[in-house]
Amino acid sequence: MENFIHIGYNNFSGNTDKTDFRDPAKMGADFIVCHFDPIGKALKEECEFAAGVAKKIKDMGLNFVANFEFPNFSDHRQTTDGFDWCNNPDGTHRLNLPEEYVKAIASHGNLIGIMHDEMEHVLINTNLSITLDKNGRNHLPMFLPGDTKDVVEQGETCSQQFAEYAENFRKMGAPVFVGEHVFPVLYHTFARNGIIPNFKSQKESYSNLQFAVAAGAAMQYGTELWSCIDLWHKLTYPGHTADEMYHNLVFSYLTGVDRVYVEASNQFYDGDRLTDYGKAYKKFIDKYKNKPRNYTVRDYKPEIGIIRYDDTYWGQGDPIAWRKILFGNKKIKPDKRAKEWVRVFRLITHGETSKHAINWNRISPWSLKPHRSFASMNGTAVFDDRVEKDKLTSLKLCFLCGYHISEKTLKAVGELVKENGLTAVTSKRFAPAHIKAKGSFTKVKDGKGCWIITNRFDSLKLRKAVSQFLGSKGEMTYRFGNEKFTLKISENGEVFEII
Repeated sequence: MENFIHIGYNNFSGNTDKTDFRDPAKMGADFIVCHFDPIGKALKEECEFAAGVAKKIKDMGLNFVANFEFPNFSDHRQTTDGFDWCNNPDGTHRLNLPEEYVKAIASHGNLIGIMHDEMEHVLINTNLSITLDKNGRNHLPMFLPGDTKDVVEQGETCSQQFAEYAENFRKMGAPVFVGEHVFPVLYHTFARNGIIPNFKSQKESYSNLQFAVAAGAAMQYGTELWSCIDLWHKLTYPGHTADEMYHNLVFSYLTGVDRVYVEASNQFYDGDRLTDYGKAYKKFIDKYKNKPRNYTVRDYKPEIGIIRYDDTYWGQGDPIAWRKILFGNKKIKPDKRAKEWVRVFRLITHGETSKHAINWNRISPWSLKPHRSFASMNGTAVFDDRVEKDKLTSLKLCFLCGYHISEKTLKAVGELVKENGLTAVTSKRFAPAHIKAKGSFTKVKDGKGCWIITNRFDSLKLRKAVSQFLGSKGEMTYRFGNEKFTLKISENGEVFEII
């Protein structure tokens, strides 16, 4: 099997009548992520304009993804004849597209799909960008939260809402529906409901940590995996070097990502002159665009697994921006169960990530540390609470944490402990009935493998007990099918070499 990566160019023009598509064609990109904004006309004119943009891209010989971000920043946006692009009668706020508009952007046969930019951010932070713009007076939910304090009940409601939302776009003519994630949450909820996972690299996260979560979702549900290499870091643009960008592109290639693009690609040119970013992007295209791989992300064979309910917790909770709630529901506050997987990542990254959050967004002394794209980590994947046995057979070490894990999944893990020699680490609540825990740390042999019952997922005692599975500090190791490779991380964490 030969598999080629599709390399994209993100045109962040704001209003698409100013878009110039010559650069991506010249660069050798094979698709565009094009941001569509309403142009302030009647719906018929909006559709005609959108169809014209699609034709302009078709004439350049390119396919495109229609990206929509404007609802994340606009509390009101309507056509002159009354269609509302983002508000609903029940008080919810999200991207609304009429069927005739979707058909217009698909009318020239080169539409890859529709992307809702930073969709998980909109849900879990209740349209935070609008809230900050309105001095905290607005908290606009993407969907109506349930009248519940139960995490799993709210999660299943949210899952159904996303399923219906995505299906509606596909019924209107979108070949696929795609999210774009700032935070490493909701990948599994999206993938389960037909929304392609699309992780941001660089930005404020460790790229390989984002990959671990998104890849687990793509593996588990058999979806494509996309990656956005984002040049923003907090409020700084560009907040990452050209060399870091290049290595994040290479990381996407090596790890079997299906589509990758850079946000925002207008950094590639200074007038007619290629910048260092443009040169790095062109270098990647020249080297990797037509270089086949004999695997995809769905052939990933992780050695470390994390199984948890997809509860939207990444470490939120500070006095300014990030509301300490789950699923955007103010009635549901995260407790220590939500925080367990953050401690697991601290353990398996040799202490390089924070014990309070899994990226740089949380306001804390730790977040003042210089950003790094890559953390020490042996091949890891995150699965949700209903993962089946066949997806777990490559694991040597597995962590069970969070609010809920299905009986079928717990049974599968138990069988892999006995039959395959898996080491399973859990709190008491997910331990099998025949495993008796004593005190704060218990290790019990069970068939070929063992169970470790602990009340702290980043303790020194646990780290020593599982050290043989964690790989070497300063390295990332991956296996896809029969291929295995190790990446040695630079001192500043921005680049790597293949060893």
